[in-house]
Amino acid sequence: MPRSKRRKRMSAPRPEPPPSLPLKKLNTFLLHLGRTGSVTVAAARAGLSRRALYKRRAADEAFAGYWDEALNLGVERLQDDAMRRALEGTARAVFRNGKQVGSVQQFDNRLLQFLLKAHRPETYGERAKSGPPPLPFDLAKRLAAAAPRADAHDIAKEKRDADRKKQGS
Repeated sequence: MPRSKRRKRMSAPRPEPPPSLPLKKLNTFLLHLGRTGSVTVAAARAGLSRRALYKRRAADEAFAGYWDEALNLGVERLQDDAMRRALEGTARAVFRNGKQVGSVQQFDNRLLQFLLKAHRPETYGERAKSGPPPLPFDLAKRLAAAAPRADAHDIAKEKRDADRKKQGS
């Protein structure tokens, strides 16, 4: 077979070293990640590509730890803002004849429901949609033990009824 038609063997992919990214840009990324909770927004503000950041995260455990810490801070900030909006509401402008005449405080009940479900799932979470709750173990055991006695009782009753019927005819 000619050399040009031979298939080349694929070698195993070599792990790439972490991309060398400027420390100042990495710190800017972590700062914005902590403020926004969004990798996309933080990467754009730091002027870095998400792909390079994810490669760095996979290769550098310390950076991955800083990333997780910043992301948790960002998510906590989002949660705090959601709680504030649910409890205090947001101002909504009121217009009349094209002019703003005032504002009203608007509350987001769906947001409040979501937060209650997240923080108190046992009270506000989704209810189980499957039948009645299971029987306690001891009751189920007693019912199982009583089944043969109930069957014997039914057989004896049928026999008595048949005997009465024969005597009555």
